[in-house]
Amino acid sequence: MKRHAASLLGIGVLCMALPAASLARESTGFDQYGYQAYASGSAQCTYAYVDASDGAILDLSAASAAAPASDDGAAVVALAAPFELYGVPVNALVVSSNGYLAAGNDLTDEDGGDFSADCPLPAIADNAVASQSRIYAYHADLDGAPNSGTIRSRYFASCPRPSASGLDEACSVVQWQDWALRGQPGALDMQVVLYHASFEIALQYQALDASLGATASIGTQGPDATSGNAFACRGNRALPQASAVCLFDPRHLPPLPIIDSLFADGFDSP
Repeated sequence: MKRHAASLLGIGVLCMALPAASLARESTGFDQYGYQAYASGSAQCTYAYVDASDGAILDLSAASAAAPASDDGAAVVALAAPFELYGVPVNALVVSSNGYLAAGNDLTDEDGGDFSADCPLPAIADNAVASQSRIYAYHADLDGAPNSGTIRSRYFASCPRPSASGLDEACSVVQWQDWALRGQPGALDMQVVLYHASFEIALQYQALDASLGATASIGTQGPDATSGNAFACRGNRALPQASAVCLFDPRHLPPLPIIDSLFADGFDSP
């Protein structure tokens, strides 16, 4: 009888341990703060591109006189609902032509002119006016001029793309449409989806330039560049078209996956 009880106890421990182990295997990275990153195709992350084509077109300002705003420029998006990046409240984001968002209230906090993808993260940004707290959607030397690219922003009180939390959340979307990597053919269509309850971040890629992210940095970085999570940088991980990368705040991690094959090795046999 004691032996049977001990066997059941061992199976119970296994039941509790396996989901966490599975979660760790599926995660593509952690950082010092605790953000967890997952690629679409995992249980925690789905690709579902949001139509933000009716969103406001952002009017970019040039970072300097050295290049037009469509090359190195930025605009400010005031968020319609609270968001937190690395646990810090963010009321506005500076959107860069070079494929990233930075925490900042205006262009005196961030000028958008950082065109050199950093790898690995965290890394101190080298543009003249820089906020280190960032979301790198596709950080590279991008240019909107060749394809007449636009950047739009749109707020949804009920997000068309469900979050992993299972809640009906509001979200804000920033979308680069018909952008280009300098010197590469093909148009880049991508977006960042920010969820205002769970603070989940979804990076989605509808179309990629010919480089397929080989020169870009993708991930997040915290204030003062003390923490960073590079999902991919300079081609170390493939980035397929029609795919997503999901990043979760450690306070609101996605549900653990259910493992149906727990007793597949005969533990449940009579």
